[in-house]
Amino acid sequence: MEPEAGGGERPTYRKPYPAYIDQIPLSQGFMVPNFTLFNGEDPHASSVEHIGKFSIQCITIENNPLLKLRLFENSLSGQAFTLYISLPANSVQTWEQMENVFHDYYFRIQPEVTISDLAALKQSKDEHAQDFITWFRKLKMKCRILMEERHFIQMAQIALKISLRKRFDGMLFGDLAELADKASKYEELLKEEQQKRNSSKGIYYKTPSSSIHLVEVESEEDTEGSEEREIAVAEMAKLKHPISCKALTKPPKDQKPPPFTGGFVPNKPTQNKVYSFYLNKG
Repeated sequence: MEPEAGGGERPTYRKPYPAYIDQIPLSQGFMVPNFTLFNGEDPHASSVEHIGKFSIQCITIENNPLLKLRLFENSLSGQAFTLYISLPANSVQTWEQMENVFHDYYFRIQPEVTISDLAALKQSKDEHAQDFITWFRKLKMKCRILMEERHFIQMAQIALKISLRKRFDGMLFGDLAELADKASKYEELLKEEQQKRNSSKGIYYKTPSSSIHLVEVESEEDTEGSEEREIAVAEMAKLKHPISCKALTKPPKDQKPPPFTGGFVPNKPTQNKVYSFYLNKG
């Protein structure tokens, strides 16, 4: 982008390649492809990968590199496009020069992924299986160690959450895509089961004047037809000290048991009585 002569005037954009390239005719019916965009802001994006994708999308004009140079700006956005329009006019004469300039700014050495890196991956508690396996597959592609696909699948299985590991333990899958599909469907079943379990629980009631709290009861469907519901636990919530039942408390050796004044008394053991019958007497 260069300013016009004279102060205070707006700068005029000039393309970095020679003007005659825009005069090269395109084939009849040619349509500009919907290019994959590169913004230069993603630290994981590869300049080599972008050039490869761009070249594939330009397959119809692959035999004319100058047309690739002409269309390259359509594959850039954000910071990368800002860099492109800041290049000096006529500074790029060929497609090869454009590639070199692009790599000079955005080429990054991708860190190599080892088997240990893959083995250390674990699916987090709130992470969906599909997302985790997609990430695992991306890192696997950066691993240069040759290994059979089944071993990578086993590594991904071991890295899943325990509920999924238990479900798919010992099962074989053709590829990571199949594992991701089965794991995602099973996650949905677990989620649905948990929702049903939560909806079947009773409502918790608590009133300020009550010292006894109701605890979990079964659903109305389970208790339909019965006259009363069984409450498993009840606790005295407002008492500061424990209550002991004197009738059931064992007194010290030098103290007589308290007299019975009413209330619950444990049953005394029954005494056996012996009766004799003479069968020969009428």
